[in-house]
Amino acid sequence: MWLANGGTYGSIPYFMVINAGIISLLLVGVQRKIIFFLFAIVGSILIFIEYKRPDLVVGYESELIRYIDLLFGFLICLVSIVVLIAVLIDSYEEKNKQIEEAKEKAEELNRLLYEEKQKLQKLSITDFLTGAFNKMYITSCLEEEIEASRKKQKKLTLAMVDIDNFKNINDTYGHLFGDYVLERTAKTIMSSLRQTDIVGRYGGDEFLIILPDTSREEGYDIMERIRKKILEIEWENDLVVTISGSVIEVGSDELTGVLNKADQLLYRAKHKSKNLIEKDIYQV
Repeated sequence: MWLANGGTYGSIPYFMVINAGIISLLLVGVQRKIIFFLFAIVGSILIFIEYKRPDLVVGYESELIRYIDLLFGFLICLVSIVVLIAVLIDSYEEKNKQIEEAKEKAEELNRLLYEEKQKLQKLSITDFLTGAFNKMYITSCLEEEIEASRKKQKKLTLAMVDIDNFKNINDTYGHLFGDYVLERTAKTIMSSLRQTDIVGRYGGDEFLIILPDTSREEGYDIMERIRKKILEIEWENDLVVTISGSVIEVGSDELTGVLNKADQLLYRAKHKSKNLIEKDIYQV
């Protein structure tokens, strides 16, 4: 066709270029390279033959036919190039859209993973029944607060409370109701404290309350207010729920000594009269 349609003076070279462009879209990798290589060899050979043997090239019957053929070839090439460019642009936009969607999905997945991680972390440090921190976490917090109070030379007060006669409540009304008492008592304690205060379930019905930057007297006032709030809660069957507790201002003792002191004071409060907050008259 190259030789039969005017050689380099005809429209066939245009079509070869267009075919090469179409192939670049349809093929990838090694196949694309091989076809391009073959096109280059064939084109070079045809040009060389035309150069050496111009008599083999069949010319046009007239200039008008030549220009009509060139015009037709030009229009076909122009349309083909426009289509190829449009396909490339659409493909590029589609890939960008897919990339953006992939990024959004990745971001959403990361957000969900972060939220799940936060939930798992919260579950690992939270008592599932009361919503307060669990024993391991509240003990760890207390140790950190003791160290921080020493470094910053700030006051630190610890309170330990438990529900009076809680075993009798369980025995009389059942464990489900006992759990309800525990949960409601814990929520009353937590809602009555400051944002900087930390509450944890230390035992069955015992709670530790860490009061940073707080003196013993201030801590005692806070716990008295909580004691009265719990006393005012209305329960079924005219039940009255009270708490007893201890308040100490942390001094030079280590964690074990602080907890032992708080426990001894709580024991003393329960054996005095219950429904009582006992404060230490000596620093630990």
